[in-house]
Amino acid sequence: MAYKALTVKELLGLMKKIQGEKTNTQFAAEIGISKQYLSDIYKGRKVPSDTVSTAMGYTPRVETFYVRSETAADQEAPRAVPPAKPKAARARKRNS
Repeated sequence: MAYKALTVKELLGLMKKIQGEKTNTQFAAEIGISKQYLSDIYKGRKVPSDTVSTAMGYTPRVETFYVRSETAADQEAPRAVPPAKPKAARARKRNS
């Protein structure tokens, strides 16, 4: 069962669809979370964790590619460390 959801809202809709007629307690036990956590997800107090998403068969639609830029690497100069600020002289306390 591989579903695709793009947003948290879509994932919540998917969860409710999969839950069907089951109670929150039954459904939470089935996916391995507490019923309070499931209730918090449904009410928007918590965002579904990766564990919950994986249990639902959620697969993200985002692909990440890293491309090295030769010009950006050449233009990047080493950063100079700023000089340390001198410490303020403390006034001595006089014995009166």
